Amino acid sequence: MAKASNSNGSLDGVDATEARAPMGALTPLADAADFNSTFQWETATGLPTHIQDLVGTTVNDKPVLGEGANSPGTVSWQIDSGWTMDVGADGVITWGFFDGNHAVGINNNAGGEGDGYTPFTPAQEAAARIAIHNWDDLIAPSFVETSNPGSSEMPQTDILLANTTTGPAQAWAYYPYDHQYKHIGSDVWIADPRINSSNNQFLPGQYGLQTLNHELGHTLGLSHPGSYNFGDDNDGDGVPDPINYTGDAQYFQDSNQFTIMSYFDSYETGAQNIDWNVMRFLYPSTPMVDDVYVVQQKYGADMTTRTGDTTYGFNATSDVWNEAMRFHKGEMATIFTIWDANGKDTLDLSGYATPSIIDLREGGYSSAGGFGDYDGRLVGKTPTLAQINADNAAAGMPDRTAQLYDIYFKGVAGVNEGLSWKEITGTSDLYLMQQNIGIAYGAIIENAKGGSGNDRINGNQADNHFWGNGGADTFIIADYSGTIPTPGNPAGKVVVDTSTDTIEDFSRRQGDKIDLTELQGVTWSDLSYNAATHTLTIDRDDAADIHLILSGVSNVSQSDFIFG
Repeated sequence: MAKASNSNGSLDGVDATEARAPMGALTPLADAADFNSTFQWETATGLPTHIQDLVGTTVNDKPVLGEGANSPGTVSWQIDSGWTMDVGADGVITWGFFDGNHAVGINNNAGGEGDGYTPFTPAQEAAARIAIHNWDDLIAPSFVETSNPGSSEMPQTDILLANTTTGPAQAWAYYPYDHQYKHIGSDVWIADPRINSSNNQFLPGQYGLQTLNHELGHTLGLSHPGSYNFGDDNDGDGVPDPINYTGDAQYFQDSNQFTIMSYFDSYETGAQNIDWNVMRFLYPSTPMVDDVYVVQQKYGADMTTRTGDTTYGFNATSDVWNEAMRFHKGEMATIFTIWDANGKDTLDLSGYATPSIIDLREGGYSSAGGFGDYDGRLVGKTPTLAQINADNAAAGMPDRTAQLYDIYFKGVAGVNEGLSWKEITGTSDLYLMQQNIGIAYGAIIENAKGGSGNDRINGNQADNHFWGNGGADTFIIADYSGTIPTPGNPAGKVVVDTSTDTIEDFSRRQGDKIDLTELQGVTWSDLSYNAATHTLTIDRDDAADIHLILSGVSNVSQSDFIFG
């Protein structure tokens, strides 16, 4: 009767979200700061590093695994518990909030949680509905909320959620069961009110919402990516074993950057997910790229999710219900993965003054936001506590303290091994978010809009349209032919890129560039431009020509291009 747990530690006087380690002891950092300052996902030229390019190599002393089928040596093998919920012929998953006296044999009597039972608060219920909706967007079965779940009138509700005071972990959930314990299968229990009952913790990017996303992943049969769990005592000394990336991650992508089922922070895999505007550590607001791949492999993809022409980010369309994906001036940055079933779609970062990295490839990660994202005069400057608290007030968040400022910028003895979060995450003096927006495998996002910073934008195998907007922007042109991981198809899908991309606002005056370094051997002599049709033709001796439309541009110069 195994259950999967999630927990978060704290030190005296320091909130758990500032000095976080699953066991309450600090994670050994080893060379994490050095690793994150040297391992760059974004190169100076050419495409950003894609995780698929690293499969089969070793990074940070961990093997990089491919997606693939649920077999050893794949990400799926690491995340899929092997348990899958029986959704029945109607394809419906029922769920609800357990709200009533504990009933033996109906709710989780076997685990003892009923002795400490309390119902969810209204804030918890609202956050749980967001988390349920996150998973419902991804998979073919439909989630239906029931009334009186767990009662004698509704005894077969698939997922029940409640609080309890009986567990040492912060939260836990049971895998879906198909045997004598079926009545407890997929129950979710929340135990730590410090993390799970504060309204602020349920905002996009905060830990309470991440906890609910994580536990609901367990209810669908997703496991932790490694053989670790809260409360493990493998040496039998009666004290829970310390859990850390160095000792417990079995492969490179075991971090929140790739999967919300991980215990380990995104800095372990090279991302930077602190919003320095408000000086807060952010957590994924949705399942991430590997979670989407694995859960869709188990249940099939929901092909009704956002089938129209959808815009994510700024100027989001009405079909984007999740506030984490709808950007507004002054709000915190967020971390999420886009699943989109159809339509001609756009990732719009036009409201940011900071430089953005936009990568529209399936499985790719974009970097958006950072200090000064709404005020370009602040970009590249070190945030002050006064500025940070002004931003918190504007976002409706409480002030940060001088002690926390030191933890983030200077380091404090006895906290995080004396290192600041700037050192741990390898943060540059630009204080930018890195790798915070993922695109799921199977989701085709056609268009991208940058902001007023110096953006780098690349597309995918579709006919892409790019807007750099302000700043000196770089548009990366590449051939995206190849094999792309696809849930349910271990061999992946083969793509032959015949697309024609369009740059809608190329500006030599602003310093825009077209990066052709990915097209091996291409030089200025291989380019020709038709001013009447605004079409650039790139002649490749050993491959098909590539065509690029430069809307409204009357001529091109060799200085407009970056060659390999």
